[in-house]
Amino acid sequence: MCADLEFWKLKAVVQKCGLSKTEIYRRIAEGRFPAAHSYGGEGARRFWLSTEIEEWQRQILAGETPTYTPE
Repeated sequence: MCADLEFWKLKAVVQKCGLSKTEIYRRIAEGRFPAAHSYGGEGARRFWLSTEIEEWQRQILAGETPTYTPE
């Protein structure tokens, strides 16, 4: 695993990307943003991998259209 890998909560993703919570979830549903992962069973906590968000940012800056499997 990468030493730079971090688990980010939604608040951190909003701050890093400059998108609102609503826009993040809209893009996830459209397959244009990485979906959250979860852990913890029934009371699952959701998080994003920092490496996936950084790759999304790289693609945006490169003028590419990121695509993901919609949730």
